[in-house]
Amino acid sequence: MKTKVISFASGKGGVGKTTLVANLGSLWAKSGSNTLLVDGDWSLGKLSLTLGVRPQWTVEKVLSGEIGLAEAVHSVSKNLSLLASPSGIIGLEELSEAARNQIFFEMEDVGRQYDTILFDHSSGLNWGVLQFAAASHQHVIVTTSEPTSYTDAYAIMKILSKRFAIRNFSLLVTMSQNLAETEAIISRFADVARSHLDVRVTLLEIFPWEPKLAESIRKQRLFIDLYPNEKLTRCFDDVRVRLENEIPSAHQGLRFFCEEQELPQPTHRISW
Repeated sequence: MKTKVISFASGKGGVGKTTLVANLGSLWAKSGSNTLLVDGDWSLGKLSLTLGVRPQWTVEKVLSGEIGLAEAVHSVSKNLSLLASPSGIIGLEELSEAARNQIFFEMEDVGRQYDTILFDHSSGLNWGVLQFAAASHQHVIVTTSEPTSYTDAYAIMKILSKRFAIRNFSLLVTMSQNLAETEAIISRFADVARSHLDVRVTLLEIFPWEPKLAESIRKQRLFIDLYPNEKLTRCFDDVRVRLENEIPSAHQGLRFFCEEQELPQPTHRISW
């Protein structure tokens, strides 16, 4: 069985993407899937804090040539591992082409050890986000029902669809305080995306506003561990099952890009 790489992106920060990835990754691991979480916010890593762990190494040491990527992977719990990023390191805000290619090549070998890889991108639309997102098998866009959030989500889908021929997107909507109102807003948003971008948009879940989520973040404990019987925990697992059962499009997978300036179509593919 090949490794499945799932990208989690959001144009706007503060939508809860890292919390989603951490909880979903833990659920994947608990289900028996050997899972790797990749903190793609190279200079402001937060996944280790969310998971409540202190990795010995981060991707900074990999890019400096001090260790290999496999050595930087930290074991979090049974079936769950983390490739962490440093926090507040100058110079990693935007990876160079050489650094991106180094991570790609080393991940080709390391990735084969895992059933599932969840990639937590930084917010925004920099080249590193776009390249690593385009290289994944499945594409999850995290947004809220606020215009500043879903317009940024639209921008990500537009670039990935127009420049990298990505056609299938899944939406996760967070922090909803009025389910009916959120459903109406996101339904209109998805219709616009489908008609203007010629893409398939699937709504995975609308997560309600949950005050206990903030408590789990403060405690650096996963919500699913603190509140295993809460509705939100069941929502997390429903999302995991849906993503696990989704079959990626045949043309999507880890691919390399050469000329940064012109944002070309992928030249070749590596299958994990």
